[in-house]
Amino acid sequence: MEERKQYIIKNAGQLYLKFGIKNITMDSVATELGISKKTLYQYFKDKEDLISQVIDFYLDDGLQIEIKNPASKNAIDNMFCYRERIADLLKFYHNHIEEELRKTYPVLHAKLHETKRQRIFDNTIENIKQGISQGLYRADLEPSFIAKLSLGRMLYTMNPEYGIFEDFELNSLAFFDGILDYHMSAICTEEGLKYYKKQLNKVQNETKN
Repeated sequence: MEERKQYIIKNAGQLYLKFGIKNITMDSVATELGISKKTLYQYFKDKEDLISQVIDFYLDDGLQIEIKNPASKNAIDNMFCYRERIADLLKFYHNHIEEELRKTYPVLHAKLHETKRQRIFDNTIENIKQGISQGLYRADLEPSFIAKLSLGRMLYTMNPEYGIFEDFELNSLAFFDGILDYHMSAICTEEGLKYYKKQLNKVQNETKN
């Protein structure tokens, strides 16, 4: 992909994440990125085309939903890599962006929703199997069952559209840590829980400093 086009897609995506799709027009994108509308329309025929390519870009880039990192040494470390991605996302995430996408561009929303659904499910199964093999997660766990619970939590319980939690809660890293603690306390062995608590204390202290 041409470097300028990638720059536009990446930064337009951040504008949508921060301010919402409805509030960001093609004029807004051009102004914020310091480019002319003519340049913008050289790469994208309209706003829907831009949003479609933004979604494709972020899906290819993992969309913050990959529970794995080649540099991590075990399944619990992978969960903390995931936590780090969530922390970065919370800095500029507009909670109702997916609801706006569903109402305005339903085909694009369906594509995004299905991709997220499959990735969360597959990643969770992979993480559970890895943790079991490393003795960090309980051997009696059924990976597909845990993956379905995680899927429901991510797509429904933590979705502001359903009104289960308030926006200020969903925007809080402390809230995500509470969800993570609930999850890890249920699946870890004694050894795994000790390691998880140690790592949690470490990253939380780093955040304070």
